[in-house]
Amino acid sequence: MIRKIYSKIDHSMLLHVVYVHEADKEDIEKKINQAVSEPEHFLQVAAFKMPLDATVKPHAHNPQKRQTDATHEALLVFKGSIELSVYDTDKRLVETLVLNEGDCYVILNGGHGIKALTPARLFEFKNGPYNGPEKDRTYF
Repeated sequence: MIRKIYSKIDHSMLLHVVYVHEADKEDIEKKINQAVSEPEHFLQVAAFKMPLDATVKPHAHNPQKRQTDATHEALLVFKGSIELSVYDTDKRLVETLVLNEGDCYVILNGGHGIKALTPARLFEFKNGPYNGPEKDRTYF
């Protein structure tokens, strides 16, 4: 299941996308590829299945000039559970969610905070380059 969370300030602004693995087991079995992010987002995220012996042709990605002033981030929980607090562009809490093994979260706008509910392991993906926390983040 893909859940989209929109801004309470600008109702057309997509803030966060959450992919809940357990809730989507049947859907992902029916579909080969399911986009989590939209084509215009700086970070492209998709969930897909590969049946036994399925292949993806060997390929390379063509160089393309891309320009962005935003940082998009995705988190994949591969062990444990976390509490995810998602915030609007004015730094107000929108809601708090629990993510478990196999769940994925994409931040497009606004902010977030994370608390481990069990010992957890996460993969974090974001567009670069990374210029360190003092330039990359504003804490609130």
